[in-house]
Amino acid sequence: MEKTYYFVWIDRNSIKNDNPPCVRRCYPSMKHVQGDVICERDCVYLRSSIKRTNMPFVAKVTALWENPANGEMTMSLLWYYRPEQTQMNRRIHCQPNEIFASKHRDVNSVACIEDKCYVLTYSEFCRFKKQRLMSTHDMKSAFSLVPRGWNYSRKNQLPPPHIASELVMFCHRVYDYRRKRMLKNPL
Repeated sequence: MEKTYYFVWIDRNSIKNDNPPCVRRCYPSMKHVQGDVICERDCVYLRSSIKRTNMPFVAKVTALWENPANGEMTMSLLWYYRPEQTQMNRRIHCQPNEIFASKHRDVNSVACIEDKCYVLTYSEFCRFKKQRLMSTHDMKSAFSLVPRGWNYSRKNQLPPPHIASELVMFCHRVYDYRRKRMLKNPL
């Protein structure tokens, strides 16, 4: 039985060596049949179970590659944790839409991707919320002390203006999933 893939590779492949001595055929991006493009460093929602009531997991794609054993489209990723997924959820104060970065690495099939999402810095998230609020009240920003970042390095990781709010989160803390504790802010 032939497998049906909903993504196709974009651009030519390259060779990367994530964990020596394993050589993988890596790709910079992939495209879903419905048009969504997922690139390295993008964040994605991953299906947590068959039940639709469970919240999807959040991860950052670190590499897109073809599994040499079976030809399956695969991704390396770093997990984010929601407050309720940590064992500290009652001891720390969290904002709505806040998630925590981690050093938890994993490998998953791209078939687990539910949707593309956006994990912003706290400042980016505040600007996003302000722009969303202004657009719902049909207001225009007259002046900004912060200059428009036309050459902003994370411009490709920012959400489009009319994206659903549940696809946008922010992260400014790191969770140590092995020791079950919050790490000091590295900045």
